[in-house]
Amino acid sequence: MCAGHPTLARVSYAHGAPQSMELQKQKREDQQNNMTDTELEKDRTNNEEEVPVVLLHGTSGQSEDWSQVVEQLTRHRRVIPLNYAESVPGTDSENAPGVYDFAERVVAAAGAGGTHRFDLIGYSLGAAVAASIAAEYPERVRSLVLVSGFSYGSDPRMRLQFDLWLQLARTDKIALAKLLLVSGLSREFLSAFDENTIDGIIQSFVAMSDWPLIEQNIRVDLALDVREQAKKIKAPTLSITGKYDQIVPPFYNEELANLIPSAKRVEIPSGHLSFVEKPIDLASAISTFLLEKHPSRRATPVSSALRT
Repeated sequence: MCAGHPTLARVSYAHGAPQSMELQKQKREDQQNNMTDTELEKDRTNNEEEVPVVLLHGTSGQSEDWSQVVEQLTRHRRVIPLNYAESVPGTDSENAPGVYDFAERVVAAAGAGGTHRFDLIGYSLGAAVAASIAAEYPERVRSLVLVSGFSYGSDPRMRLQFDLWLQLARTDKIALAKLLLVSGLSREFLSAFDENTIDGIIQSFVAMSDWPLIEQNIRVDLALDVREQAKKIKAPTLSITGKYDQIVPPFYNEELANLIPSAKRVEIPSGHLSFVEKPIDLASAISTFLLEKHPSRRATPVSSALRT
């Protein structure tokens, strides 16, 4: 969820919600692309020897939430979406895990898989986790991309939001699902859903979600504070903001970026769930930044694959 529970992304397509117009356009362009599968495979030779891209989801999300972005990035990079959050029985505000615990899990999981240096992309809560990793493990992070991130969960507006989420998670899960749809998606995107689709998304969200995990990770949001860590980040950094984000409004993403020396900024026309609304724009922003900082010695299909 944090912000904007990614489960909503999964169940929306399961219930026939429309794909973004840009993704439909991309598929039409793919059909016209002259590059053959053999050429793509040739282009990807020795990808396993390159620095991979590691993706971190939002609160209680899953690695599959990145699927549409991964589809684009894997055209020219090796991509590793990681699951880092897990439910710990009996947790409360006193013993819930924190951002640093999640950061250690990511570093350990990457190391166990033989990945010791990577380009790191974090979304929402995952952006705070990514910032923590970049600050505390600078030798691991070559470049950093923060998508709809925030630095401080106890900011009055953010705390009010997270407190409301926590209350609704306990007392009115239907209301929480509705709130996340309204605040997580832009008006334009949400207006393409019919009433039956919205009802199906809400019901599936309530049935499919791991509610103890959601409550645990909302507490992580509330306790989150990476302001001092952000100041220590040395890796080249890109901050990506959703223009219509109501869950982490642009002010908070900008606030986090301002703490990071020389961070670049990009805005995309999306709500908070940018990986659902604008996966091509999001992947293009990520790829453009990484290629700018670390030019590939090979020709890649990124310009055609990611044009919008």
